[in-house]
Amino acid sequence: MMFPQRSSVTYRTPATHQPPPAKELADNVDYPNLNVADMNARLENLTPRLHDCFDSISMNELQHFALATNHREGAQWWGMLFGYNQTDHMAVDNADFKLQCECTVNILRYADNNVLLIALGDTKLQAWSTYSTVRNPDEPYCLFLIGEDAAHKAPINQLCVFKSHPQQAVTTCLDNTLNVWDVSGADLCSTYHARAAHTNKLTGLATSVAAATQMLTCDRGGCARLWDVRATSPSSTCLYDDETHLLSFSCAAWAAPSELQGDNYVYLGDYDGNVHTLDIRAPRKLQQTVSYFKEGHVSQLLVNGTHLAAMSNLPTAVKIAKVGVQHDFIYTNENTHTRLTDAVWRDDSTLLTIGHGRKLATHKIKDTRCI
Repeated sequence: MMFPQRSSVTYRTPATHQPPPAKELADNVDYPNLNVADMNARLENLTPRLHDCFDSISMNELQHFALATNHREGAQWWGMLFGYNQTDHMAVDNADFKLQCECTVNILRYADNNVLLIALGDTKLQAWSTYSTVRNPDEPYCLFLIGEDAAHKAPINQLCVFKSHPQQAVTTCLDNTLNVWDVSGADLCSTYHARAAHTNKLTGLATSVAAATQMLTCDRGGCARLWDVRATSPSSTCLYDDETHLLSFSCAAWAAPSELQGDNYVYLGDYDGNVHTLDIRAPRKLQQTVSYFKEGHVSQLLVNGTHLAAMSNLPTAVKIAKVGVQHDFIYTNENTHTRLTDAVWRDDSTLLTIGHGRKLATHKIKDTRCI
């Protein structure tokens, strides 16, 4: 007859198991099963550096750039923020300012030439002063926190600044709430808040180029809504709603006033690789639908005068079209990154894209005066 043994005896560590101290255990192949102790023995590299994940980029009117890179390996994720006055050589040593954050940096956008808005992975929105000759005459490029707020209950997934009023910005988050922010004072304050802005997942946000009162949102269910921040209570009008349930919008952009229709046109990308044109004066009607990508979805749209840049993921690709009566494609580049995350127009003929893999890519088109 066999008597059951106690589990503490059955599964106890053998007397012959004598591993070295934890600090000497890293990369020791004699004890390959102690993975947790091995990982704990590896000291995390917290030195400032450009991480492999380039996630967001922004440029102000003085062509100063802000770049956010994130560490997305292991159990702890965090981000690094860098500022540059050029993009020819981005490194840690030649950065005008840098900041290490305890969590990831999701999105960053210049609200003004010297004010930078940062959306963090912990739902917070921060406003930083980046340049001040009064605060530090010897080193004017320095970061100073102006304001911080956590008005959203979920991480911010969209951040857009009103070009005609740079001190005002709008954010949306994963639970479909919408906030309008004002940084014209000495603090960051929310002036407009809307809950449940969409019933489906909100995927796109764009602000009017000429007016500081209108903005556009779109969702995965094929619905686009037009908002006016002058309203006494948060409200919106339906610009388009797909009754066929075949469209799924992924991003949005507002046309520039230099186009034939002025700033009345908006562009919506979808998950089938198409770009749709809407006229805010004629709601519930698609003015035009153009196929940009046969594979992949339109992840971002950027307007630069009469040029529209469309970025795709799965697979990654970049297309630039001259927009008029038709969309005339003048530039195509495929497989630019493993995953494309953000882009910015450096000038009339140069588009910069960032992502994972090939971190920074430059796309040049012909002289726009000759097109």
